[in-house]
Amino acid sequence: MRVTIDLERDIIIIPDNFFKKIAEDNERLEKYGAKPVKALDRIKKSYETAMADTDNRLITQSNAKVARGKKTISPGTAKKILEEEAKKAGVK
Repeated sequence: MRVTIDLERDIIIIPDNFFKKIAEDNERLEKYGAKPVKALDRIKKSYETAMADTDNRLITQSNAKVARGKKTISPGTAKKILEEEAKKAGVK
């Protein structure tokens, strides 16, 4: 199930069947004695997980690019490189 963040309009785009699927999932959870999950909590948890994973992938990609040039850098150095590239691109 995909939920999209539109950075230009600062909105979250949710598919039409999102709440139906959450309700179905919650029915299964309750059937097995688990606590139902609110739709907004599900989005927040996925967002936090995705952001944490994205940070790790960005550092890994930066390390991989430098490693091809036969140099090895630490994750801290990779982060600095990413920040410098973001400044050059005009991203805050």
